Amino acid sequence: MQNLLSSYFQDLTTNADIKAILGALGGCLAVLFGGVYPLVNALVALWALDFVLGIKRAWDENKLSASKARRGVRKMFMYLVTVVVMGLVEYAMGAAGKLLSPCSLTVSFLCAHEGLSCLSHLSHFGVPIPKKLVDRLRNYRDEINDGTMPQGGEK
Repeated sequence: MQNLLSSYFQDLTTNADIKAILGALGGCLAVLFGGVYPLVNALVALWALDFVLGIKRAWDENKLSASKARRGVRKMFMYLVTVVVMGLVEYAMGAAGKLLSPCSLTVSFLCAHEGLSCLSHLSHFGVPIPKKLVDRLRNYRDEINDGTMPQGGEK
């Protein structure tokens, strides 16, 4: 498993074709959406943190699996596709930059979901997580999912 992960990482960092494709895709998306939202930056950071914490947790529990890692990467890729689709919907609606735009709501939901996953991993490692914080994130995620979020995103 460790060799497989290091092989994937090495391909991503040394293969010029892959780097060029990823760079071109990122550039096209930035031009299309007029830049990258700070929420998207937060989501990418949460993805990376969740992935690293998930690998560490699986390692500690002796449940490291290449197929689970691939499913996790596939899920993150599908989340990225979702963000792109919602960005296109937002662009078509002319809602770009609005507070409660479709893309912002989608990325907020995904951030809350990934944040809960990271907190779950951290609590497994013995980090004390305030229950109120977990409840607040869960409520925020559920309110976005149900469409009951109040204007401005604050309660």
